[in-house]
Amino acid sequence: MLIRRSSILASLAVLLCLLLIFQYGTPQWFGDATWAIFPLNIHQWKGIWLGAFVHGSWDHLWGNVIALTVFSALFMIQFPTQWFRFWIVQHFLASLLLWVIGNVGMDLARTGLAHIGASIWVYAFGGFILTAAIIQKTKQSMAIFFLVLLIYGGFFWGLLPVDPKVSWQGHISGLIVGAVIARWKVRQWLPSIPREMELRDGDDNQENGELDDPYIHI
Repeated sequence: MLIRRSSILASLAVLLCLLLIFQYGTPQWFGDATWAIFPLNIHQWKGIWLGAFVHGSWDHLWGNVIALTVFSALFMIQFPTQWFRFWIVQHFLASLLLWVIGNVGMDLARTGLAHIGASIWVYAFGGFILTAAIIQKTKQSMAIFFLVLLIYGGFFWGLLPVDPKVSWQGHISGLIVGAVIARWKVRQWLPSIPREMELRDGDDNQENGELDDPYIHI
């Protein structure tokens, strides 16, 4: 199971690399100006679903791939069978939300206002992980919560309009969608404990003299 999930993630990284190579080789057909997300522009509807796959440079690509790999690994620790399902849902919802709010805070007098890159996925996974930790409040989830803050301390800086070349609207879109999905699905997606294990644990506790009620009533 772990090998299959790792293969999915590796295949996604290879696909992004191939798309970037193809983008450089055929800019007239697959340039970011064609496949990017143009907010509220219905004529560029293809970009709504494909803009996250396009990157402006190798640095842009690898930064997102590395972050996505780390966040995916943390996601799979808690939700080992839900990675692909979450990726599909967040991609469509976050891309659509970015298409709606992508013009917020931008100078509309400029031309070529568009959004590209998979950081929208990174923030969706981050938003899910952080919200799931707040909902669960288990030792494991809180450890992952603080690990995210420790490794990516600048995670929340990406939500601010600091750099005009960085799509903070895309980051916000991903974070919102990830948090909403976590609020909606986190308890359903948690792996269930087999009934046999629960009964076995209960029997072991009784054999060890552990009672449901630890008090001695007088």
